[in-house]
Amino acid sequence: MKRRHALALSLALAFSANIAHAGAAITSAKPGERPAPGTDEAELWFAMDEAELQLRQAPQLVRDPALNAYVRDVTCKVSGEFCKDLRIYIVEMPYFNASMAPNGILIVWTGALLRMQNEAELALVLGHEFGHYRERHSLQQWRRIKKSSALLSTFGILTAGAGVGLAGQLAGIAGGASMMKFSRDKEREADRIGFGKLVEQGYDPHVGERLWDGMLREENARDYGKPMPVFASHPQTAERRDDLKAAADAVASPGKELGEDRYRAAVHPFLKQWLEGELTRRMYATSIQVIGDLRKTAAPADRGLYTFFLGEAHRRRNKNDDRAQAATFYAQSVGEPGAPAEAWREHGMALRESGQKVAAASALHHYLDASPDAPDRAFVLSYLAELEAKP
Repeated sequence: MKRRHALALSLALAFSANIAHAGAAITSAKPGERPAPGTDEAELWFAMDEAELQLRQAPQLVRDPALNAYVRDVTCKVSGEFCKDLRIYIVEMPYFNASMAPNGILIVWTGALLRMQNEAELALVLGHEFGHYRERHSLQQWRRIKKSSALLSTFGILTAGAGVGLAGQLAGIAGGASMMKFSRDKEREADRIGFGKLVEQGYDPHVGERLWDGMLREENARDYGKPMPVFASHPQTAERRDDLKAAADAVASPGKELGEDRYRAAVHPFLKQWLEGELTRRMYATSIQVIGDLRKTAAPADRGLYTFFLGEAHRRRNKNDDRAQAATFYAQSVGEPGAPAEAWREHGMALRESGQKVAAASALHHYLDASPDAPDRAFVLSYLAELEAKP
């Protein structure tokens, strides 16, 4: 607590001491460049560095070396000489988001990695975030905030990282809502930079159009509420898709690289966990849209996994004919490659519910054979005893 108050006081004193620096022209960052001591930018970096110390301890960080190395490799492709200035943090959050802090912290949420389908899409998103860093958009926002009534609330955001869990840590890193809301012109500029990096690396430029078309379908599938707050300051999704399509159409000699195999190899070990996380949002209409889209282009070895989770999304929503649809997806998934053991359990329970005792017992036995140490083994055995009881 004392450390947090000391940081707030340090920042507060800096504002009165650094008025002369606040009006200095903002130029594009150079590789290896750090802010000059005593400037408002140095104070902003200091706050971000403090928040990063907390982020490094967050249990929601994905620490898998192979996945982190892969995302860093793609980051380096699009950032070039800036690569050594950037630090990648993958955070277990089931929403589409990535963010860039002014001191080089690049955060990617697992919900974004789930929704992407190839390396080119990842490169586009990372290139966009790099654009914010190179053009110092956070510093521009910081100076605007210092002149507004949002200043005191921003103090609280920047100094609240310690002791308030991951949400507070991420708020500190990103600078909170006020810092995150770059103007739409700044978002468009970052889009142009990310797209340019995509083309430079020989990736298929049309992936931006496909990525944002998928986001538009997800957005339109929402059956309640407003668009996600993280996109509130961004250009409209349809506008973004159309702008990226026009840019791709204008590329004279477009690359064809997608990097599908590399991307799928990197994320495959986490798909089941991320799909489960997707359903914890309890936004089943959008989850059904997202998982359905992913299933259409899934590698054959993963098709059964996506089909199973489509069934799960319907079962958990449990409206209208969802139970029947869930049963259909479960039955389909057990006949496809990649179906998890749980697919046999849910298939068996659906058969039990419909009165098909013999088939239900067979499916439940298959589940126990595939998962002998299942935590619900005792419950499944009780169902089997019921199904196989002689009249």
